[in-house]
Amino acid sequence: MQNPIPDRKIDLSAYGTAIAMSDAPDRLIAFLMAYEAARGNKTVPRRSDLNLRQMASLLPDLTIMERIAPGNVVYRLMGTSVAHRLGTDLTGHNFIEYLDATERLRIDECIALVADRPCGTFSVYENTYASGAHVRAETITLPLDSGSGCAPYLVLGLHSAQAIMSYDVAQQGSVIGTCWRDGVVLDLGFGVPEQSVLDRLKTTP
Repeated sequence: MQNPIPDRKIDLSAYGTAIAMSDAPDRLIAFLMAYEAARGNKTVPRRSDLNLRQMASLLPDLTIMERIAPGNVVYRLMGTSVAHRLGTDLTGHNFIEYLDATERLRIDECIALVADRPCGTFSVYENTYASGAHVRAETITLPLDSGSGCAPYLVLGLHSAQAIMSYDVAQQGSVIGTCWRDGVVLDLGFGVPEQSVLDRLKTTP
């Protein structure tokens, strides 16, 4: 059963940098309010805690992923708008295989941080879709408890601000993360990696 929205004041100060970076701050805030309402005093909210009615307008742009092993991050849920942009529903597929090759190690490490520490990430990057559209996009990822009560957690993502930058000829399949622009690791109360790790995560190999 989904929990009602609590009366307590929800503190989003941990997400201030992400909100400031976002091209869709109102949408991001709505997502964060729903996440923190579900989280309450828990380390991480359970999937069953999410108030889907409160998140109704966001559901088409949500994904849930599970990191099975290094380099193997499986989509467990893909919203209809995400699937439409990519040209196919990748539920059950390995997310890493659809990334630009230069981004795979770095993004896999970011996902591991969310699943294991836990923490959050906010990223601004570019995608190239099968339609030929080059798009500026942003994603926030946060940990989600599958029911085990411990890490590794699932990774909940909201994908927003799909701004078309240019068009090219149509291609075979979409590529996620063709260019990484900026991002931040979000401290959910359990710390973030040391600065050398954060610096490495901001640099494409």
